[in-house]
Amino acid sequence: MNQRETKQTDLDERDALNRARALAHASFIVEAPAGAGKTELLTQRYLKLLATVKEPEEIIALTFTNKAAAEMRNRILLSLENAERQTTEMAPHKLVTRELANAALKQSSIQQWNILQQPSRLRIMTMDALCSSLTRQMPLLSKFGGQPAVSDDTEAHYLEAARLTIAQIAHETDEHDTVTTALRYLDNNSEKLIALLARMLAMRDQWLPLAGQFQGADIEQLSKNTEAALKYLIAEALKDVLAIVNPVTQDALMPLARFAASNLSDQEAHDFAPLLDWQAPLKDDAEDLLLWQALAKFLVTQSKTFRKKLDVRYGFPATTEGKQKKEDYFAIINQLENSEIVGRVLSLPAIASLLDSQPVIQALTRLLMLAATHLWAVFQSAGEVDFVAIAQSAQLALENEQGATDLALKLDYKISHLLIDEFQDTSPVQMRLIAKLIEGWQPDDGRTLFCVGDPMQSIYRFRKADVSLFLQAANFGIGHLPLTRLQLSRNNRSHPTVVKWINQAFQQVFPLRDDMHHGAISYRPFTATRAPAAEESVVVHPLIIDNGDDEESPDSKHIEACYVAQLIAEIRQKDAHQKIAVLVRSRSHLRELVTEIRRNHPQLAFQAVEIEHLNDRQTVQDALSLTRALYHRADRVHWLNILRAPWCGLTLADLHILAGDDHHSTIWQLMQSQERLARLSDDGRTRLMHLRTILAQSLATQGRMPVRRWLESTWLRLGGGKCLVEVGDNRDVQVFFDLVERLGFNGHLDFTALESGMQKLYARPDIEAPDNLQFLTIHKSKGLEFDTVILPALNRKPRHADHDLVLWQEVLVNQQPHLIAAPLTTRKEISGKKSSAFTTYDFLKSLETQRNDNEIVRLLYVAATRSERQLHLIATMKVSQKGELKPTSKSMLEVLWPAVQMDFAVAKPLATSASQNTTMDIASFQPRLQRLSSPEIIAINQSPETQKPAPILNLNSISDTQAIHVTDQLGPQALYRHSGILAHLYMEMMAAELTAWNIEKLQQCLPAMQAWLRQQGHATPMAKQAAATVLQALQTTLASKTGQWVLSHHESAGSELSLMQTTALEGDMQVRNLIIDRTFVEDGERWIIDYKLTDLGEHPDFNVTAQLHMNQLERYAGLFKTEGLPIRKAVLFLTLGELVEL
Repeated sequence: MNQRETKQTDLDERDALNRARALAHASFIVEAPAGAGKTELLTQRYLKLLATVKEPEEIIALTFTNKAAAEMRNRILLSLENAERQTTEMAPHKLVTRELANAALKQSSIQQWNILQQPSRLRIMTMDALCSSLTRQMPLLSKFGGQPAVSDDTEAHYLEAARLTIAQIAHETDEHDTVTTALRYLDNNSEKLIALLARMLAMRDQWLPLAGQFQGADIEQLSKNTEAALKYLIAEALKDVLAIVNPVTQDALMPLARFAASNLSDQEAHDFAPLLDWQAPLKDDAEDLLLWQALAKFLVTQSKTFRKKLDVRYGFPATTEGKQKKEDYFAIINQLENSEIVGRVLSLPAIASLLDSQPVIQALTRLLMLAATHLWAVFQSAGEVDFVAIAQSAQLALENEQGATDLALKLDYKISHLLIDEFQDTSPVQMRLIAKLIEGWQPDDGRTLFCVGDPMQSIYRFRKADVSLFLQAANFGIGHLPLTRLQLSRNNRSHPTVVKWINQAFQQVFPLRDDMHHGAISYRPFTATRAPAAEESVVVHPLIIDNGDDEESPDSKHIEACYVAQLIAEIRQKDAHQKIAVLVRSRSHLRELVTEIRRNHPQLAFQAVEIEHLNDRQTVQDALSLTRALYHRADRVHWLNILRAPWCGLTLADLHILAGDDHHSTIWQLMQSQERLARLSDDGRTRLMHLRTILAQSLATQGRMPVRRWLESTWLRLGGGKCLVEVGDNRDVQVFFDLVERLGFNGHLDFTALESGMQKLYARPDIEAPDNLQFLTIHKSKGLEFDTVILPALNRKPRHADHDLVLWQEVLVNQQPHLIAAPLTTRKEISGKKSSAFTTYDFLKSLETQRNDNEIVRLLYVAATRSERQLHLIATMKVSQKGELKPTSKSMLEVLWPAVQMDFAVAKPLATSASQNTTMDIASFQPRLQRLSSPEIIAINQSPETQKPAPILNLNSISDTQAIHVTDQLGPQALYRHSGILAHLYMEMMAAELTAWNIEKLQQCLPAMQAWLRQQGHATPMAKQAAATVLQALQTTLASKTGQWVLSHHESAGSELSLMQTTALEGDMQVRNLIIDRTFVEDGERWIIDYKLTDLGEHPDFNVTAQLHMNQLERYAGLFKTEGLPIRKAVLFLTLGELVEL
């Protein structure tokens, strides 16, 4: 057995031992790498505890998302159900789970829980749900009267509170002086201050507990504490440098540094001047900081690389002695490593800069506390709060000035065991809540805390997650409760080739050691448990361009998008059923790929989850322009846009005639000019008159109906519904009108809130596309797994980081918390003098940058570990003028560079041609206009509720000289599928109100059916034929006694009922969403009925056909077994109105 095999055996043995230990009756924190099966371990732990408690409510399991909570609950219930059924066929690792489930069921029987019949007694919830529960139990202590609504879109409230805070300057109060000081510090830039305050309010859970320390504090004592904290951080940073430039190395450098400093003409002003009298090795002490910084300048350049060149400018003249000293210098420096760490010394601030800023800190702290008070008033006025307010109120419900509340004591008595999933994503406020929940616990009182997570997958700093909390809990426990640290090392997801590459690559790029101050996590290798498989691989795809374009140019992005699309097509050609995921750091990195696939690879149907911003969709842009135009008649841009929108579609020539020579009148005024209308083309005049008539009637009714109805009815009458070309257009525009409905009030619309809301909405994924090709951000992919993972855009630039008004850092010095706070650097002292020194704010910001950089390493690790069989890494790079390849700063490629550098070094530049140049010459550009072939006047008295958005797919895409007719053709399978969906929609409507439907009403719906099928992309002849088929089937069913009985009112009836089913497949849980066409209870029996629309003209043996759907109906029946009623299953064939019972 070689060394590698021995190491893997050791890891496997430790893994098995730790999994067994994790079920012991004690408190643990478990590190479980990606694919380690931590959900199964949590399930086993929960079941083990369930067999020991008197009441199931004594156990609380917490996680961070509803999806994760549902998965854990389903996994536990499935385990209990399998045990009750005495399932024998299962994977070996499931045998432990079954034994634990048997013990839990036995305890349920003894204690008469009836846990399978009462699963609500299992307390498995999210952190947010726990906080909401606490505030409901103690509304007075939590400062909530009635429970307010919780919103995840409260940016408008933050801005309102910030404006109210700044408005205090108008009042002669103490708040006036506070606001004045803050404004003066920010050069009287009130808009900047409002934006900074709003941003700080969104993250107030991070600073509110700290800010109180500055209010009314003694400035001298506060200065001593902050000075101690800063000295500690400086000393910690110097320890890393001292490990590189150790005392022996320093002894060798001293004479060289003194030589260089002595040869400089202006010794006092030169960077090396402090080294002139350097006599003793430097220590990791803030008192030596000035000398350390001079030494760092002596060793590294401004770009933080070791010096490669020395001359007389740096104190090394071209003399014999100078040359010898230079050789001695490079002999030493060539032995050093990690110039980046040495260069960080230059980012350390002087202690004096922190002490000078204390008065400003106190003023800004008072301002922030004032803003938080105003925010609470805004929340009360709006009747809604954010999740931070819920969490803070939950803590108030557990502890007040007198100590633990009655609720805390009650919970302390009731809770015996606490389990926390994804512990690496815990935020400081959540950690404080956990600490309060277990405050009275003792190590030997029988109560246990179980935390499980993977610090290498901590990627939610933007949600305030802090990976250092995991390290702190692992090292010191939580509160007074110590935790035993366990580490798992098996990966049950990825095949050996993928696991081997991930281990080798990420051991090179992860930090060498854990570091709580910098949020650094060292790499924990893992082993593969899956057997080798065919075509498992990791492939690096270097796309080298040598044509002058950089990585961010449109051509470079287009080249990469084409490459990725072709790669997907090739993978799909080899295996059409495998699941492929394209994962990116930022949504914008998918824009070119989505465009390329839609334009040139329509056969690659994909689902994009929260990728495309809603306001990037043309149909939504047109609806928004219509909204802005109707509210603001002087908004020239949006008025011109609605004239160019497909429902009107004026040519540029007609637009120029209408408005080209008058830039003062509004477009609406110009539309009333008969002289201008007469000069338009005949087609343009017809289109404009159609638009003018509808808009005039709409403007006349403004304020007389709800905002949504007013805008949507205008959009429909204009023909907006007939301009929907793509399948998702109707869904997207309805999301827009939903937002308008939420924001509209008394005929008014808050456009600031509308713009903010639009930024947070995304086009919905194509639900009809298969889920085996998905486009996701890496954050959205966490917890998922795919056969093949593609990581493109690795060399793209990240978004620039925002700045905060105040930065805070809590530091433990001698186990005592000390706080550092620093105001935003304005580069301008209060006296007006310029300051270029590196400030405390800059230092704290650099710490934040290092934490973010460390998280990017973990983000890349999460992306790579989603892969089961194949991993593809793609990056586009430009060859520099020196012929060098250097990754973009702060890009993921820069992170991964040590592992993939050789792949790029041997890659050849891509062959480029004129055909690859996608940048169009402005002189040859000709706009293409899509519009309805002719305006259709829609009855003004027809309400939007009766208007079905129906697209016209023969939109004209025209220039001034030609028209192109757009036609889409889909296959017969798609037509048959869409016909079935359409039939189900009408069956659902008829079941909802059967008495309102008859044969004649169905006949009147034929045009709407045809329009709906055209909207799905079918040509008009095919849509008409399919609509006729659906209509005939619906009329036959409605006319039959069987159809009438199925659709009539019944007890416990449901149509298109969506339910979740969990099943075990080869020992693993699978969650499936099932939709039941029709179900109800009749005479004490549960009926489950499936609709089938057979092909026109085919009449096979329906009994035989019905049997083909037996398995499907059996799955449906399984969902109702706990109801305890007899179940009858049947298929209703719509074309014959005949019910076949199985």
